[in-house]
Amino acid sequence: MPSPALRPPVAERFTPAEVGLLVALALMWGLSFLFINVLLRALPPLWINSGRTVIGSVVLFTILRIRGGSIPRDRATLMHLLVLGTVTNAIPWTAIAWAQQSIPSGLTALIMALVPTSTLIVAVTVRLERLTAPRLAGLLLALGGVIVILADDLDDTGRLLAILAAVGATLLYAFGSVYAKRKLSGRHRPLAIATGQILVAAVVTMPAALLWSPPPDFARIDGAVIASLLLLGILGTGLAFVVFYQLIERVGATNASMVTYLIPVVAVTAGAIILGERLGTAAFVGGTLVIAGIRLSQRATRPTAMERLESEPR
Repeated sequence: MPSPALRPPVAERFTPAEVGLLVALALMWGLSFLFINVLLRALPPLWINSGRTVIGSVVLFTILRIRGGSIPRDRATLMHLLVLGTVTNAIPWTAIAWAQQSIPSGLTALIMALVPTSTLIVAVTVRLERLTAPRLAGLLLALGGVIVILADDLDDTGRLLAILAAVGATLLYAFGSVYAKRKLSGRHRPLAIATGQILVAAVVTMPAALLWSPPPDFARIDGAVIASLLLLGILGTGLAFVVFYQLIERVGATNASMVTYLIPVVAVTAGAIILGERLGTAAFVGGTLVIAGIRLSQRATRPTAMERLESEPR
């Protein structure tokens, strides 16, 4: 990591190039929910996760090698990567795909917007963050949004469990984020860590799919399914991480987090136009409350400990 004197300045405003990166990132992550929905026609959740992580790890490893980097090989880092790959990718990505068997892709994306709120909960629990009044208000507002979303599905056990699985995935994302800040931040380049954890997720999910999952329905694998898997792996699981870290280096972690507000918009729009999904009033009201809560909880008078760590160029 370069010394403080050599660190490039972080821009306070977006240039057209950085707006382009933000939009590209929102599209790659927002459309991932659409790709998963298409893949569920032929592939069980574990097979979807296995396929995307294999493809994504190949993409990331190729870029890493082109840039002259390598995956850390010391025992301690490898153990941390095992935790990250399992908790942040293998389990939650499988849970998201499982949830989308019962709930629309747009609704899943709205729930996943809870990730910053879940991260705040975990960070406060481990005393990495302080729970200020605006953050508490934002947290309660976002949780209220989840309750509104749940209200329409209390009598549908399948949908209720799917929503809770998606909420659980946000908590696993949050744990992984805080774990990475404590154990790996500043020690290795983000691209090397991302490559390592996606590779671990592939190693974990492939045997799990072979041993415990029903086989794919090969008769239903068509061009749309193959294209969706390739796009999910190359874009949503591979290139998106490269764009995300580049955006952090250019505009800082706080500005890069604006993608949180764009992902649900992309996912809901794609679900409505391409899949014909129609979300109920409760989903829109609850989603609005979640996003408003995120916005409120992110309002702070100075950078937080996690934001300072994330904004340091590697």
